[in-house]
Amino acid sequence: MISGEAVPEALAEWLRRDTLILCVGNRWLGDDAAGPLVADGVAGAVDCGDAPERFLDLAGSPEVAQVLVVDAVDIGGEPGEIVFCGREDLTERFGTTHDAGLAVLARFLSEAHGKEMRVLGIQPARTGVGTEVSEAVRGAVGRVAAWLARAQQREQVETAWTQS
Repeated sequence: MISGEAVPEALAEWLRRDTLILCVGNRWLGDDAAGPLVADGVAGAVDCGDAPERFLDLAGSPEVAQVLVVDAVDIGGEPGEIVFCGREDLTERFGTTHDAGLAVLARFLSEAHGKEMRVLGIQPARTGVGTEVSEAVRGAVGRVAAWLARAQQREQVETAWTQS
């Protein structure tokens, strides 16, 4: 798991391949809205709500090399803390798909589509029904959206350069 100031650089390096961005969360549960809020600010990101399994077929596209999931993730950190992690950092639990944990999704994507999945997680402060998104998570959402937008711009520049 990568955290702190190392996240933007690690993320930018990983995003050098064609990446499907799936943003997971529930807008009615306070900070759990982090994923959908990131989707609002990133072109091409998919707002999966709290049912990412409905969108996993998109990963089967030959244009998709890998999958990035953006979600509120309780890592026991400070509210708004951002982490970048791989399948080995996730644990599997049972329940609904969103409750099952992202490890189940990572395993499915690997086995069904041969795609690697990483998670860009934001530590929530509060996820109660009807609660507002905390300032710490709003700030983290803004940083994540900016990092993803910069990565997309870099990719467009690199693609244009190689095609000229």
